[in-house]
Amino acid sequence: MKSSNDFGITRSPKPSIWKRILFIALPLVLALLIGGIFLTRYLGEQRAKELVELARSRSVVQQRQDIQLFTLPLAWAVRKEMMRTNYDEIDNYFNELIQRKEFGVIMLLDPSGTIKVATDRKLQGSSFLLRYPRMTLQAPVQVSYALPGGKSMFLVPVMGLNARLGTIAFIYTYRTLSLP
Repeated sequence: MKSSNDFGITRSPKPSIWKRILFIALPLVLALLIGGIFLTRYLGEQRAKELVELARSRSVVQQRQDIQLFTLPLAWAVRKEMMRTNYDEIDNYFNELIQRKEFGVIMLLDPSGTIKVATDRKLQGSSFLLRYPRMTLQAPVQVSYALPGGKSMFLVPVMGLNARLGTIAFIYTYRTLSLP
């Protein structure tokens, strides 16, 4: 009679418990190690992106504070020239400012919203409120409105002793933060 091993099949002995643990644990440890490396790298990149956004937003806030400091003496200088009805000197101030690349159009508005002086000559005499209907000229302090493309429209009141003499309106493009 033939044995159960008549077909030439030899049974190998079962691997030891240590070999079984090695065959299961080694791939599992390698998978966890590789996954941990990728997860750490991904989280590091996300943190770096968050820090860049935080730095950019702080840069914009700092520039906005700098503009607030700058606009007060500008409003005083324009007020002095408006009281003398010296609009040519105001035009000279604006032309000096427009040479800076961050400044767009700069305008001086009378209390009714008509553009009296502008660096873009085509705008003079037109109504500011028709061009920018969402903006209000009655705020007693400087206000800014966000525009597309990293720009803002700033409205700076020029106050006389008893009433508003006018408003300075200008478009400012924020400088971008250059990172190494």
